[in-house]
Amino acid sequence: MSSKSMGKGCKRTINQAALQVYLQLKDEVFNDEAKTLAYWRMKNAEVEKALADYCLGDEPQSMKEAYKQTMSLFKILNPVLAHQEQEDEHFAIFKRSFVVDQNQIPIVIGGKPVSEPKSISEMLVQMLGNECSPVYTISRSKVTYEGIAHLDYQGLDKKDGENEFLDIFSRVVDNCHPAKGENQQYAIYFTLGDYKGSNAFQRNLQSAHNLATAIQKSKDFKLAQLVVTGTDATLPSDHMDNIVHWKDGIMLTIPSYRISNYNFVYAMSKLGQFLILAEAVVKNTKGLLPKTEYMEFFQQKISRIWKNVIEAGGDATYKIEKESDEDYISMKELDMISKRLTEDILPMLKKYFRIASDISICFTPLHGKPWSEASLSHKSPKGYILEQVVRRLKNAISIQQAARNHFTY
Repeated sequence: MSSKSMGKGCKRTINQAALQVYLQLKDEVFNDEAKTLAYWRMKNAEVEKALADYCLGDEPQSMKEAYKQTMSLFKILNPVLAHQEQEDEHFAIFKRSFVVDQNQIPIVIGGKPVSEPKSISEMLVQMLGNECSPVYTISRSKVTYEGIAHLDYQGLDKKDGENEFLDIFSRVVDNCHPAKGENQQYAIYFTLGDYKGSNAFQRNLQSAHNLATAIQKSKDFKLAQLVVTGTDATLPSDHMDNIVHWKDGIMLTIPSYRISNYNFVYAMSKLGQFLILAEAVVKNTKGLLPKTEYMEFFQQKISRIWKNVIEAGGDATYKIEKESDEDYISMKELDMISKRLTEDILPMLKKYFRIASDISICFTPLHGKPWSEASLSHKSPKGYILEQVVRRLKNAISIQQAARNHFTY
């Protein structure tokens, strides 16, 4: 078989190199005694078809072409994964409530409205837009979209970025005040977070610091709740993998991302974000926590995280040789911060502050761009992309599911 019909008058040749990679990956998934979520994913006919169809056509010859092909695969794959997540009764982990408080005006920091969402934040905006009006979105992009008010700002993660947040609050309040009154409440969805790029880890802290400072300074902006995009990378290093009892007695393991040697400083920067914003919510809402004890915890850990992140620069790895340094945050200490936040602090703040949990990896431009670039140095760029996708099906979720997790109580 040398070609496959893709419609009237259109045929695409099977890419034998990509097909051989795919068949080998498929064989590994199905024959591995320790079955993971990838087994369940690839038992689905729609998932299998999306991956098999990617084996059609020529290899890309440029970054632009490679990225286009990769994102075309993601565009097909995400809704297929989402449908599978909602339809299989065995997976309670994907069955989440979808509750939006209609009395709160949502503001998505780091998102923009688009007709075809490619990222978690874009999907979040679309879901909110279907439920609420008005919805405000904030990002660097300059876009216009019917029914959603978008504001573009360039320095939210830079020093003095608090002034941009204050300006955002002022503009939103001025727009909403005549219709809603001075007691209008707002819900912020904070999606900013980077793991690559110049000063990515410091920018994670800076953006949270800027928002927190603006919340404290603003007099007219009434924050009702703050939801932050989370990541499984902040789970303690000893976090156990999920086990799902699937049909016919098959047990599936869902390997969990967690704090580890290779992502240590990234995880620290995200935990720093959470602490900075949780502290701001506590200060903004009277009577939430016994302030003396918790404020001391916030201040001490935030200060230590800032110092460690700045010292690490762009190096995300854990330095075991520094454990004896009293200023260095050890794996044990970061685990403790993660557990205290999850087990102690978040339950008391849940009405006002939430972290969108159970977000492992999604197929978005965040991964599509570096994977596409790296693929060009391989014999079969398509085969390389298939490797990245199939091997992450062991714990990947759709962008639809990741967005839904922001609304879970």
